[in-house]
Amino acid sequence: MTSHVEQVIAARIAAAKAKAAADKLRREELAENRRHGLKARYRAKGRRTGKRLGFCASCARPLTRGTYLLCSKGCGARLCRGHPRCAQQHNPQCANAPRAFTDSPQEAS
Repeated sequence: MTSHVEQVIAARIAAAKAKAAADKLRREELAENRRHGLKARYRAKGRRTGKRLGFCASCARPLTRGTYLLCSKGCGARLCRGHPRCAQQHNPQCANAPRAFTDSPQEAS
């Protein structure tokens, strides 16, 4: 038989283990929330500060969010939004532009 004191001690030990497990779970949840919060914070800062997203495929200007358009032919190239000449220069050279190869120039028309 176990005495009353041993039962009280066993109950306290069980309560301490349960509290430790709950604290550990709470710390893990807080750490996960912090990681997600930091990612969101870094993304927002990148949007605010105009993080560089690449260069124009035609004139090689640095491009930031909202300052470029993707190639209309689907090659994935980024072109300056404010300069239509970049699209005009890129479109004939685009890898996805239709090509018509013939033996005589008259058949191409």
